[in-house]
Amino acid sequence: MSGFRVDYLSEPELVFAGDNTAKDPRSGLLKYGPCPPRDGSNHEVVRVGLIGDSWSISAMRDLLEDMRYGILPEGDDRQRWNQPFPGLGPNSELKMSFDQRPMWRGEIEYDDIDSLSDVRDDAERVEMALDYIKYQIESVCSTTPSPDVIIVSIPENLAELFTGGKKADTIRTADTDFRSRIKLLGMLNQTPTQLIGPKTLRGEDVQPRREVAWNLAVGLLYKARRGRPWKLTELKSNTCYAGISFYDERGTDPDTRASIAQVFMETGENFVIRGDPVTDIASDADTGRTHLSAGDAELLIQTILQRYGDRRQDRPDRLVIHKSSNFWKQETEGFKSGSADVRQRDFITIREHHPIRLFSNTQYPPLRGTVALPPGKSEYYLYTKGFIPEISAYAEPGTPNPIVVRPHEEVNATSYRKICEEILSFSKLDWNSSDFCKKLPVTVGIADAVSDILAEPMAQNLPDGAFPYHYYYYM
Repeated sequence: MSGFRVDYLSEPELVFAGDNTAKDPRSGLLKYGPCPPRDGSNHEVVRVGLIGDSWSISAMRDLLEDMRYGILPEGDDRQRWNQPFPGLGPNSELKMSFDQRPMWRGEIEYDDIDSLSDVRDDAERVEMALDYIKYQIESVCSTTPSPDVIIVSIPENLAELFTGGKKADTIRTADTDFRSRIKLLGMLNQTPTQLIGPKTLRGEDVQPRREVAWNLAVGLLYKARRGRPWKLTELKSNTCYAGISFYDERGTDPDTRASIAQVFMETGENFVIRGDPVTDIASDADTGRTHLSAGDAELLIQTILQRYGDRRQDRPDRLVIHKSSNFWKQETEGFKSGSADVRQRDFITIREHHPIRLFSNTQYPPLRGTVALPPGKSEYYLYTKGFIPEISAYAEPGTPNPIVVRPHEEVNATSYRKICEEILSFSKLDWNSSDFCKKLPVTVGIADAVSDILAEPMAQNLPDGAFPYHYYYYM
């Protein structure tokens, strides 16, 4: 470790109702409440639809009822990471409640599920099961008023049928992913969905019930209001942040990839861009990561800036690109050419793992926000996970390891401190969870979830006018 320099970045703050700030999402929600919706109301009534069989709907209603009255932690430990769920209703600190009407319930008959066991072909069986769910989603969404969000509580018999009785929650065949298809069905009906597996309903989830309640409440609130429960304070104005990633479209040329970009503005507002199919120029000797030609890179960045301008009625003063692979020369030239009129640019590679470990002279691991700067290298090792003084805890298994932050050697206009502060901020912007933070910034951390859905052949046929640009459809 000789020659290493170690720095520390303070914890970014979040904004809640009344423009009040807090560093911890849960503390901010409990003390101030979520950012109010655009209509300015102080209490959110979330219209919840439920789809499943008789047992899974009943179990889901039990969970929602527990959430209404609050859920205490097991044992006597009342630390922050073991906080009680406060309950819902007009007097709740979370300023939200659920509206569950019988007309928003779609029940799949046991006989329909049992009939699937007679179908030998797995792909055909999955399609039949999806048809049952599709029918119920369309029926529930056709009501007036319709629900804000639909919870699909996967029937236990259905999950066991597709997983060989292993009671796993993931259902996937060679050609399709069950979760992704359900998400697409919600998109086609312009209604966000939330999937709940049998293990969660049986209380066998890795997370305790109160944690499930916290995360479910935040996720449903975000999806229902189509808006953020909290936002950031630390980002520069007039900056376009774009996380770029790639995926294989199932059933297409293996040398062709599709590009996606998650675009964020300094307010935390965000949208998803589906790029045109691109040809991977990566050589066989490469690690398998996709790289763009100059032309494809230029076109993608032009699309990003155009969409940003459509929303802001202006071009950004600064462009920040986050990517999990290095920037090849052709890509760099294309990105530069497509953003030639942007005054400041930062092209940054972010990798999830690095073998380096820092050890403190205390019983605690390194602080979240610690940055190790190695001598003679143009990259930094940032601890987005670690001991968090604000909650006096490191509530993770094992020893934390940092992510790698590698600014482009030529296209970097901003100090390493500001770059890393922004990444720390984006690690607190996953509204599908009430966790203090995630390991990866949301600019690249949500890529897999979005890619899994857009890789479906069904997604390739979505017309531009019906394409879901907002992240709440993918969560």
